[in-house]
Amino acid sequence: MHHKNAAYWAQVWPAAVGLCMFLQQHPQYITDQQVLELAAGLGLPGLYAASQARQVTISDKEALASDYVKRSAEHLLLNNITAEALDWKDAVTQPLPDVVLLSDVNYAPDVFAELKNVIDHFLQHAVTVIISTPQRLVAKSFITTLLPYTTVQWSTTVTLDNREADVSVFVLAGK
Repeated sequence: MHHKNAAYWAQVWPAAVGLCMFLQQHPQYITDQQVLELAAGLGLPGLYAASQARQVTISDKEALASDYVKRSAEHLLLNNITAEALDWKDAVTQPLPDVVLLSDVNYAPDVFAELKNVIDHFLQHAVTVIISTPQRLVAKSFITTLLPYTTVQWSTTVTLDNREADVSVFVLAGK
C-alpha cells in the first residue's frame, strides 16, 4: 500500500533494481573501486556494489535512511560500507571516489540544474558516473544533456510489485 506521505527514500524503486542488474552484468565498473552512492535511500545499489568494491559510501540527505543502510550493512556482514547523511548537493566537498552511483534522482525538474552541476563536478575530475532512471517524459531533457558524456547506454525492464518499468542506465565519463 502506498501512502501519499510515505518517504520516497523508504522504498526500493525499479531504477535501483535496474542499476543492480547492470552492475551484476558489468562488474568492471565497481570491482576494487572506491564507490559513492548519492541520494541512496535504502542504498540497494551501494549494498550490491559492496560485494565487489574496495570501499562504498552510501549517502542520503535523510539521516534515518543512513541508519537503515548501516543496519542493512551490519545484517549483511559488509564491513566496507560507510553510511552517512549527506545531501547530494554537498558531495562536491567530499573526497573524490572512483565511481558515483545515482539511481532515480532525476524526477524533479526544479533540481535538474543543480544535479547536472554535481555530475559535471565528478566528470571534470575523471570520476565515472553511473545513473539509472526510469524512462519518464519529464526527465527527457535532463537525460539529453548527459548524452555527450555517455560511454555506455543500457536498458532493461524491471518487474517490481507486479508492475513493469523500463529502466535505462547511462555510464558517463568526462571528455
